[in-house]
Amino acid sequence: MERKVEKLWVLGKALIEMQRPTLAHKVAFFRLMAVTQKAGLGIREALIVISDVEKHKWLKKLLLDLIDQINQWIWVSAAMGNHMYFFDKAEVELIKSAEQMWNLPETLENMSNELEKFQEIKGKLKSAMMYPVMILIFAAIAVCVLLIKVIPVIVDIFPPELTLPRVTTFMMSASDFLIERWYVLIWWVILVYFWSKFLYQKVLVVKIMIDRYLIAAPVLWDLIKTFHRYRFTKLLWDFYDAGISPLNSLNQIWNIFSNYHYKKKLYDVEHDLQHGYQMWESMEGSWLFNPILVQLVGIGEEAWDIGWILKKISWFYRTELETKVEWITKLIEPILMVFVAGIIWMIVAAIFLPLGDMVWGL
Repeated sequence: MERKVEKLWVLGKALIEMQRPTLAHKVAFFRLMAVTQKAGLGIREALIVISDVEKHKWLKKLLLDLIDQINQWIWVSAAMGNHMYFFDKAEVELIKSAEQMWNLPETLENMSNELEKFQEIKGKLKSAMMYPVMILIFAAIAVCVLLIKVIPVIVDIFPPELTLPRVTTFMMSASDFLIERWYVLIWWVILVYFWSKFLYQKVLVVKIMIDRYLIAAPVLWDLIKTFHRYRFTKLLWDFYDAGISPLNSLNQIWNIFSNYHYKKKLYDVEHDLQHGYQMWESMEGSWLFNPILVQLVGIGEEAWDIGWILKKISWFYRTELETKVEWITKLIEPILMVFVAGIIWMIVAAIFLPLGDMVWGL
């Protein structure tokens, strides 16, 4: 009975994950909230207007629940905090601070601009990865068809006394495996996927190793670091601009980041601040932050104008991130072509090398 209940709970959770609002819905929500606030509408009236035109079932329910909570004199930040599957902690904290400082329209506009930029970068990465993924899928299907249907027919024409090249014997073994034990390959792919996901989420040692590899991996390392530096400076600027203390700001960013090494470093920085150190002193020497960022943070702390410094440096990192995303998307195509060409060469060699030996033998 318990297993049945657990399976139903997992199925229900999966259905919720599939139907919950996406990043595009969140961007539209914050943009409409910013526009309605700029137009002079109250929070409740703005939510009513947005809910009236909203078509997404789950988001409409969320908006109606926010309206219901506000009718009970609950702050909008607290109401949003009850829907953490849609809003994250940073957004709730920024809204909470904006309510206290009476600058909600400006905060909502900044958040919508940032989410739009994040959606744009994510869209570029998604579109860049779509092309190679589709090529790899079609290449895999073509290779499977050749191994299952073509290779066995061609191999039958080779005389038994002919010494076959290694590439041909390898292809013959792969063909036999796919024909006789194709289900084993599918099970292994499924097993590796779910086990890797489970190990990354549940086993700390595995998460530490994978997160470090993602930062230090060739090609990706600079992109991952640039992304985290951009997120760090942008979020810290947002929190400073909203009037949140440095300790609370670092604590919120620590909760937002998922990479273990950045989380640990931000925790150490927060701990050092509590013991009287400046932020730049704690960041200095870390392989996660470059010296320019550390120096600029130090200048901002000494000049008591760290917010302006963070704003400028976050713009720089955002431009650098966009440039690197475009560079990597252009780099993927030639690498993919070389990979596909290598597969084609192996198949052609497996077929024509024995045929060449047969011709020369005649």
